[in-house]
Amino acid sequence: MINSEHFSYDLESDTEPFGYEIASLVADKLKTGQILGYGHRDYCGMGMKADENQRFLYGEIYDGIDFSNPRIFETKDVFVEWLAAQSTASLARLDDEEFFQGNQIISRKRLLDFIK
Repeated sequence: MINSEHFSYDLESDTEPFGYEIASLVADKLKTGQILGYGHRDYCGMGMKADENQRFLYGEIYDGIDFSNPRIFETKDVFVEWLAAQSTASLARLDDEEFFQGNQIISRKRLLDFIK
């Protein structure tokens, strides 16, 4: 079993911003129709996608497809600027209810795996 206290500490310490290059590559891949998100029953964590109007969405995913009240970025430039300034720690939901803290969040590793 993972020691959640130790796991939270690791998330909290990863404060290096993702940067423009990673953010731009993520946006480009999302624009192709790829979705960054897990696809299983119930709560699937945080995800990202571009919609049919080329707006970018970031939010909780349920049942592998439903975005629940996503944050919407109207343009690629706005999305990239926001994502470039984020870090694993800033997206780890550490101030949220315990269930959500570090649970299937967007991390640097997930972004790097997505853009491979």
